[in-house]
Amino acid sequence: MNRVQKIAWLIVITISLSVVLSAVAAGILYAKFGLPKMTEGLAFLCIAGTGGLGPLIFKKDKGHVTCDERDRIINHKAALAGFGAAYLIVGLSCMLPFLILGPNSSISVNWLPMIFTGVALSSFFMHSVAILIQYGREVKGEKS
Repeated sequence: MNRVQKIAWLIVITISLSVVLSAVAAGILYAKFGLPKMTEGLAFLCIAGTGGLGPLIFKKDKGHVTCDERDRIINHKAALAGFGAAYLIVGLSCMLPFLILGPNSSISVNWLPMIFTGVALSSFFMHSVAILIQYGREVKGEKS
């Protein structure tokens, strides 16, 4: 498993864990304290920021080729998948309220940070998943 795959696994695990913890905390806080305190339960999404530490945790090997043409193509396709996921989330977050609430309604500006967080997390998550799918589970001849 190369460095890029290890970073991708770290991002997938931390984002998945933070979404589950946020959902649990938001549910408990909503049941106990109501809607205003529920939004504070979404703070667990900050755990997903740990994925940004991947390049610091998994250092580059000295004297080895870090990426070749295949790696660049995989990263390019994964970046396109991440962009597609982000574009989908932005589109849904703009159009669903319009379709549900109607054309004469409005949305509070307080939702913008949550939309931005959702877009960023979906982009990073999809980028990492696309990397893992393209590399496959195991490269033949490589030891884990």
